[in-house]
Amino acid sequence: MARLQVGLPELVGDIAKYAAKFDMVELHPVPGAAPRASTLRAWRRAINPSFTFSVVLPPIVGELSMSKEMNAALEEALATATTVEARCIVVSTPPSVRPTSGTIAKLRALVERLPRPSVVLCWEPHGLWERREIISTAKQLGVVAVLDAAQATVPPGPVVYTRLRSLGGQGAVSERNIERVAAQLSGRREAWVVVEHRPSAPRVRTQLAQAMSRVSTPPPAPVVRPAAGRLRAEDEEQ
Repeated sequence: MARLQVGLPELVGDIAKYAAKFDMVELHPVPGAAPRASTLRAWRRAINPSFTFSVVLPPIVGELSMSKEMNAALEEALATATTVEARCIVVSTPPSVRPTSGTIAKLRALVERLPRPSVVLCWEPHGLWERREIISTAKQLGVVAVLDAAQATVPPGPVVYTRLRSLGGQGAVSERNIERVAAQLSGRREAWVVVEHRPSAPRVRTQLAQAMSRVSTPPPAPVVRPAAGRLRAEDEEQ
C-alpha cells in the first residue's frame, strides 16, 4: 500500500500539535517575509523525520517572468526548502501561463534550477490547460503533475501529489470521492494529499487510509469443495 501523507495547504497553530494530526504541510514563503531560518530549523527538530514539508514557490516564480525579482524570490524559497528539508517543491502557474512552446521552454529552465533527486518536483497549472497537455508537459519536464484526484484521473507513476480542492472554502470531501481517490492511489509508492477544506481534513485522512486498506487487501479466495457424489463413488471403488 502507498505511503499516505495527508495535510493542509498551510500550517495551522503549533507545529508539534499539527504534526500529531497530519503527515505533511505546505509552506508558501512570501518574498521578503519568509520565516526566519531559526524558526524553520525549530519546526524541523520538533517533529518526526518522516513528516513532509512541501514548499510551494511564490506566485512571482510561477508567473515565469524570468526577472530579477523572480530570481530573488526563487532563491529565498529554495533556502526555506533546504532548511526544513522539504520533500516536495511545487511550481504553481497561474491562468496567464498558457500551453505554448515558449511556456514549456521557461518551465524547463525553471525546473533545471530546482534540486534533484532528493526532492519530488511537482507542477500545478491553472487555467486553460487540458489534462493531456498537463500530463505530456509534466512528462517532458520530469515532474509530477498536480491534479484533483477526486475530479480527474491522475497520471500513472510511483508517486502522486494531489490537491482536493474546495472552491471558495466550501464543500467537504464526500465519502464517494474518498473512495475514488483511494482507488487512484492504490499501488503507488508514495502519495501526498492536500485537503483544502480544513474542517473535513482529519476525517478525510482517516477514511482515506481505511479505503486504501480495503482496496489493497485482496478478497479471500473461494473455498472449492469436491462434489459429494464423486467422493462416494471413489470410496466404493476402493
